[in-house]
Amino acid sequence: AEAIMSSARRNAGGPVGGPGEAALRLANWLRDSKQSGLTTREAVQYEKRVDYFKGTRLLEVLQSDKYKALKGVPAVKSKTDAIAVANMLMRNQFFHRSQRIFISAKRWELEVHQGSFDEEGLYTWIHEGSKTRLYVLCGLTLLGSLLLCMVQIWPIWMKIGLWWCSVTFLTTFSALCVLRWMLFCVMFAVGFRGIWLFPNLFDDNQTFAGSFMPIMGRATPIVVAEDDDSDDDDLRSIKRKPKKEKSEDGTPAKAAAKAADDEPAYRFGLINAAILGGIGLIVCWNIGLLDGDNVPDFVAKHDDLQYYFPSIAPPENTTASGEAAGEAERDPFAAPDLEDE
Repeated sequence: AEAIMSSARRNAGGPVGGPGEAALRLANWLRDSKQSGLTTREAVQYEKRVDYFKGTRLLEVLQSDKYKALKGVPAVKSKTDAIAVANMLMRNQFFHRSQRIFISAKRWELEVHQGSFDEEGLYTWIHEGSKTRLYVLCGLTLLGSLLLCMVQIWPIWMKIGLWWCSVTFLTTFSALCVLRWMLFCVMFAVGFRGIWLFPNLFDDNQTFAGSFMPIMGRATPIVVAEDDDSDDDDLRSIKRKPKKEKSEDGTPAKAAAKAADDEPAYRFGLINAAILGGIGLIVCWNIGLLDGDNVPDFVAKHDDLQYYFPSIAPPENTTASGEAAGEAERDPFAAPDLEDE
């Protein structure tokens, strides 16, 4: 695989003296999709997961206002200049051209395709961009792992907080699963088949917020947007989309083409998750699952919990005269003290 990719790079022009500073700055900017707007997709190429994009999208980014505001990058005044810049990036091995190879009817992979830049082609990133964010995430992951391993030396309030979060999550999620199944059976019995509460809850392709929306409905796969980098119609039609309205000459109407884009993309998935968590916390608190008596010994010792949960502490013993139990109680059968005489 490496030999094939190296051959493709040489046929694309090969770098001469390595990439320049302007090309490297441009590649780093393009690699950051949030800054440049060059969206990428993930695919498998020679048993390795890679990011790829479409040539038309690259040309749009190179001719955008964001690119014109950059300094120290090649000037682009027309589409011809944008194609020249794209070829320059290919020669410097920042990305190479690829094509789809279908393994089955619904599964495909990428492989290197030799040739110069073509706006209708697919291109796989070779340049990984800045690794600062990756290093920071790795450091945080290592720090989090060490923190979890040192749970025995955590402060008592952190242990109790972790226990509360665990109990609340497990109780809420278990109750939600049971409630979903009960509602599904009821809906199925009355004729509304396939209706679920939070239908996308177990969809691996959804984001965290997407798992909690819509509240009721049928589970539907993620729909690829119209401006997807995919150039294959079958891959873009993951589910049946409504037919576009056509004008008198048979061409799709622009209003119908943008109908999907006008729909709100955010449907309060995070708010639904927060409401569920709040309801679960209130229920766990009211039924006593978060009481100090229910905290197991492996989380915190009973004597330590008495400081945070005074209700589980034993009552103080008092003498008949109201004095604290800490003082020695007088034996009524003892001999009288000399002072009393």
